[in-house]
Amino acid sequence: MRFRRGFPAGAAVVIAATAWIFPLAGISGAPSSHPWKSSVPFNEALFAPSTQTNVNLVGTEKLSILVTGNVVLGWHETVTAKLSHTLGTDNLGRKYKAKGSYSLTVQIPPGPPGRTTVFPATFTLYPPRASCPGGCGHDPILVPATVTLNADGSVGSVQVGHSS
Repeated sequence: MRFRRGFPAGAAVVIAATAWIFPLAGISGAPSSHPWKSSVPFNEALFAPSTQTNVNLVGTEKLSILVTGNVVLGWHETVTAKLSHTLGTDNLGRKYKAKGSYSLTVQIPPGPPGRTTVFPATFTLYPPRASCPGGCGHDPILVPATVTLNADGSVGSVQVGHSS
């Protein structure tokens, strides 16, 4: 029985073929496994159906964005949003409060992930108690987060609310 030393030629062919077929598989993964986090201030005008009035909402949306995947298999972008210190005032000076959190994952097809996605984050608006003697319902409100990813999967820009 004889043992050969060295690198087998068949293994070299397999490695070369794999590198030729999937040139970006090893180098084009998500930038890190840690989420991008930021608190984004916003100012949003909306309509409160329970009190039939317009409300100007001012606050902060805390965002956590995690991008996983690669150019060969595709990407998953998970956005988690939570309202923080978000208050509103209607045209009569009544105070409103908005609360809640929202999480959504989107799938991005194989290739570079550079794209813009709008996440329709829905929260709850609580009307002032004084204006609802019989009790008002809570209103669902939409405060979207628009996330733009760079070609390498890192977060390029974030906008909260409908206006820029």
